[in-house]
Amino acid sequence: MHNENYSRLLWATLILALLILFAFQIYINREPTRIQTVRAVDKAANVTAGELLYQQNCASCHGEEGQGEDAPALNNLALLKNTSDETLFDLASNGIPGTEMPAWNQNRGGPFTSEEIRQIVAFIRSWEPTAPDLGPRRMQVDAKRGARIFGATCAFCHGSEGQGGSAPAINDPARLQMFDDQWYAETIAKGRPTQGMPVWGTVLSPQQIGDVVALISAWRQGEQILVGDVGSLLKDATHALEHNELGEAAELLQEAANSAEHEQAEVIEKALAALNAGNTKEATTLVEQAQSMTKEMPATTP
Repeated sequence: MHNENYSRLLWATLILALLILFAFQIYINREPTRIQTVRAVDKAANVTAGELLYQQNCASCHGEEGQGEDAPALNNLALLKNTSDETLFDLASNGIPGTEMPAWNQNRGGPFTSEEIRQIVAFIRSWEPTAPDLGPRRMQVDAKRGARIFGATCAFCHGSEGQGGSAPAINDPARLQMFDDQWYAETIAKGRPTQGMPVWGTVLSPQQIGDVVALISAWRQGEQILVGDVGSLLKDATHALEHNELGEAAELLQEAANSAEHEQAEVIEKALAALNAGNTKEATTLVEQAQSMTKEMPATTP
């Protein structure tokens, strides 16, 4: 009876296993570098694609180098260090109601896919290593603008004049003295979820929150803010038309028509009809005509 000698086979198997383990270890050691290289290539591609989209669609307001023109500077170290990519994505996707910043995401009626917006964000983020430190932008808050934002976002619960409703009254002298502007700004931004108040910081921009706080501050001083005067609405409609924000322009014109009287109201209605028909040039001309018929009105009265 012949006994098989398996020693060679065992040694070959052992050597093969060691070679596989050695090769696998080399693969593991190299994988982080490979992943990093792939990510760098993807990032560079996103930045390049985002730059093209930015220059074609954003530079006219924010500046070719992000320095700011008719809109805030984005190439600002303070802003970039304190603003996450998620926040930039949300602001670009949803726009900023009450301003000239439209919603760019296709899910909100805009022209861009979510991937394209992420590419724009990647390009903006690429400025951070060399961004100038402009410091926190000093906001020029506007109580009258804040009243419009309040009416669109807060009045449903807090009442059209802050008198209260399903939520507590804000325009109450005693309550206004209890909390300062900083408290209101933080409360609006962070919300009070346990009490049913949404987190508005994901919907409203810091500028908008500042405007609402300016309204609350005006109430604290006993001022009455006149919101819907025709002149301001027409001025805002003109800006909206200049920036091709046709939906915003239509809403402003409708509000102005509701507040105007007689011949001016007729002209505004004609402008609205022209806008709805797609004739923005005629609409702009009619809005300018309506503006010339507007008398100056004070922004606030004691």
